[in-house]
Amino acid sequence: MKVSSLSILPLLLGGSIASASVAASSVPCIPCINRQDVKIGVVHHGQPSTDAYWGSMNDAIIQGGSDMNINMIFNSTANEGLTTQQDISLRMQELIEEQCGGSDPVNAILVSLPNENIVQALQSCQANDIPVATFNAGPDIAKANDLLFYGQNETTSGFLAGYALANVVTTEKFCCANHARGVDVLAERCGGMEAGVQSLGKGNVFDVTVDPNDCDAWENAIISGGCSPDEGKGWETIGVYMAGMANHKCGVQFLEKYPATYADASDISLDLFAGMEAGLNILFGSDQQSYLQGYLPFSSLTLAVTNDQMFENKMISTGPKLVTSQPSAHEQECKDNNFAVCERTDSVPLISVPSTPVVTPVGPPDDSVPAVTPVDSPAIPSGTSLDPPAPSPDATAGPSSRALSQITADYSYHITLAFGGIILAVGGMILAN
Repeated sequence: MKVSSLSILPLLLGGSIASASVAASSVPCIPCINRQDVKIGVVHHGQPSTDAYWGSMNDAIIQGGSDMNINMIFNSTANEGLTTQQDISLRMQELIEEQCGGSDPVNAILVSLPNENIVQALQSCQANDIPVATFNAGPDIAKANDLLFYGQNETTSGFLAGYALANVVTTEKFCCANHARGVDVLAERCGGMEAGVQSLGKGNVFDVTVDPNDCDAWENAIISGGCSPDEGKGWETIGVYMAGMANHKCGVQFLEKYPATYADASDISLDLFAGMEAGLNILFGSDQQSYLQGYLPFSSLTLAVTNDQMFENKMISTGPKLVTSQPSAHEQECKDNNFAVCERTDSVPLISVPSTPVVTPVGPPDDSVPAVTPVDSPAIPSGTSLDPPAPSPDATAGPSSRALSQITADYSYHITLAFGGIILAVGGMILAN
């Protein structure tokens, strides 16, 4: 029976064979690939003017595209002036369809998934075989639609926050500070927080809408939303989850005013670090390592376009990484500067090749070889024969029985190896046919 070489591979590898393809690149590769011909679009739901998180994210995106030397199609202020999540979602859909459709579409696209509606717009990209990567928001949406995702599981992040707050013996009431109502990320974080609190048998969890740009209003929303101590009890009964960097400034001010309150946070910032250094009851900041989310996709998308190669695993997890204390001053400076990268200078080569080590000859140079002093030959006693000694009687005899045994063993060894090779070759021919 003829056995297919492909059919036997799963048995050898312990798994099954899956096929996957990436759209063939339209970027020429002869004599070399010009990455400036690669166009990668970017569309996300952020508003940098009102959320500092997205200012840092945009810097990572731009640096990632710059380092890959590609042509980026990106309007970093596309959502400015929009006041509702519905308007932002519609704007994102317009941009996606614009970049993936028309006569000159992008070669690949990076998008966030704040809600399911974005997936519908991505159909225009997939119809044109345009590689898609997603990031930051919507890991569950990405998984359901078999899309590559860079980010973290937001429900897990929220669960850890709720669990930690509920694990404090004195806490009784818990508020999730939600600064972006309608965005799935915040719903997942606050939902995860509630599950974390309930896992330890506690309740009284409130999802509170807050305005991170007005700290007085932020404070009033938390207190009126359910997180104020019962009569006769103190603020040590209150746990607050700052569900995003936008809440850090107002959240820290809240803790300064009510220092017995316990808190933790999604994301990290200088405001959060300052609160930690001041000794406030901040359990941790959950770092999703957003710079990785914005920066890394450009290498994989570029290679998807030029090399037809893409990750097989669909979740590139960047968090949550729990930060329980302020980092060094150097680390804080780098983060505050959004990890800005200096431009390469001509004085620093792209590749440095170590020089060949110089081997120093041992002894004097060739032109200073010392003269050889002649030495008198010793006298030869008279009667001494100058002929070579006669061989011993055994020298002309045949090989001993021990030598013959060794020769026989050597031949047997080589014959065995040859015979084994023939068997393996025949077996390979059978499998091949």
